[in-house]
Amino acid sequence: MVRAADALVKAMESKGVEVIFGIPGGSNLTFYDALYDSNIRTILMRHEQQAVHAAEGYARVKGRPGIALATSGPGATNLVTGIVNAMMDSQPVIAITGQVTRDVLGTDAFQETDITGILLPVTKYTVTVKDPSKLAQTFIDAWYIATTGRPGPVLIDVPRDVFQAEVEPQWKNEPSLAKYVLDSQISHVHEPDPELIVRAAEILTNAEKPVIIAGGGVIISNASEELVKLAEYLMAPVVVTTPGLGSIPSDHPLMLGVIGMHGRIEANLAVIESDTILAVGIRFSDRSVGRFDELQRDRKIIHIDIDASEISKNVTPTVGIVGDAKRTLAEIYACVTSRIARKDARPFVQRLKAIGERFDEFMNNHGELSRITPWRALKVIREELPRNAIVATGVGQHQMWVQLYFKVFEPRTLLTSCGLGTMGFGLPAAIGAKIAAPDRAVACIDGDGSFIMTCQSLIPIAQYDIPIICIIFNNRVLGMIRQWQDFFYQKRYKDESLNIYLKKYVSKSVDYVKLAESMGVEGALAESLDDLRMLIRRAVRAGQALVIDLPIDKDERVLPMVPPGKWLSQMIVPQGFDIYG
Repeated sequence: MVRAADALVKAMESKGVEVIFGIPGGSNLTFYDALYDSNIRTILMRHEQQAVHAAEGYARVKGRPGIALATSGPGATNLVTGIVNAMMDSQPVIAITGQVTRDVLGTDAFQETDITGILLPVTKYTVTVKDPSKLAQTFIDAWYIATTGRPGPVLIDVPRDVFQAEVEPQWKNEPSLAKYVLDSQISHVHEPDPELIVRAAEILTNAEKPVIIAGGGVIISNASEELVKLAEYLMAPVVVTTPGLGSIPSDHPLMLGVIGMHGRIEANLAVIESDTILAVGIRFSDRSVGRFDELQRDRKIIHIDIDASEISKNVTPTVGIVGDAKRTLAEIYACVTSRIARKDARPFVQRLKAIGERFDEFMNNHGELSRITPWRALKVIREELPRNAIVATGVGQHQMWVQLYFKVFEPRTLLTSCGLGTMGFGLPAAIGAKIAAPDRAVACIDGDGSFIMTCQSLIPIAQYDIPIICIIFNNRVLGMIRQWQDFFYQKRYKDESLNIYLKKYVSKSVDYVKLAESMGVEGALAESLDDLRMLIRRAVRAGQALVIDLPIDKDERVLPMVPPGKWLSQMIVPQGFDIYG
């Protein structure tokens, strides 16, 4: 007989759990005690939200669940934002929370919170374990649920006395829940309908201007090879949603870039001019395509997704296929290649590529060439980071500049909060990424507003010697708020400044170099692009953690921009740039 907590640890080891991100408290202390003699590494974060972001960063890189721990009450509720983030971006995270003892459940005991009730709408599965003998098996179930079909987060809530109870250490390495037992026994659960495959192939072979939209589902299902093969055979340009960045290399001849509100001009034009869209692993969000009615007008749409609820949710496709992206793309490819010879649509792609090249040239050569601009800085960062480096971002203008200008060459190398748009995601996600891939360079590109929300993640970076390069695009304002107030609120700027006002008309900004150093990480100010290049090069070569404060102008804008509720054709572009030359 062992404690249920010890059995849980053994079950976790059986699934290959390497690391846990969390914070101990009274209700989960028995679990931490059980971890003391295990082979599982623990990373003490400084806020539970950051523990989930770190677990998600680990999951995104590894393609397997990340684990986050919290105690009851405020520890558990601090997980909520991170768990919703994982749910919106379809990432497998298993959160384990402590809970008050079973005998006082429902009495408003100290630090009691109905965390399962709170998280029920935003997880794949939540459970409070009341039978100690089922705790280890519950983890096995959680692992299966988090990774089966469309991935997502799972919550296991454990009363303190359940952790402490004596049990036989036994479990089955397969799910015990009826639905998942049935699914695991049926080999064709995620097989696409053959008739729909044929219909999709017919549409694609007859298309004059087919465009492929690749979403996060392509990366999750490891379908990049199949995507590229089909695109090359059809000579169809590929555009991506933000979660789809990395599904096809940014330097591939058919890759046009990200679409949407802050999408590349050439990518948005591809969608506008298309007669057929093959959408793979996307949910057709408002930020990616704007107006759903316009998207469905005058073009055929083939939508592939493993989640049946996404088909026809926002956009009604001509053909909707429920299935795994990797297998479905492979079957469409086989069907297409048996019907037509390889296509040549180079003029369509080349014209759009030329527009993108003119845009980049315009941005890089516009104004004083020595001035630090986000796009010039990103060019330097890309040149100095290895091709397989992993980059995490926060949320704000810097995130949009990254998706517009930073080239992503491999799947699972750009980690960013997409569906929820969680400021502060970048730094803790980078911690998880570096733990998952210790031999690869990891950087966090952040904004000052986003960075300050989770800056205490620098403490575990110092404590565990995690060499992450954090580059702060410091414009001393909430940049996206200022941009919207500029465009849509007649420049009525309100609470967008991040400066510290000491007295009227006298202010100062946060000293991020001193802040970093106070938490044990070296900080440096980059006053030029050459400074930035030198600092990144030194940090990569030395394998050291470094925070780089990169000042930029507060009135830099993220363009192109499609105003909310508008169609992609209504892009706002930088003044002086003519799309059609």
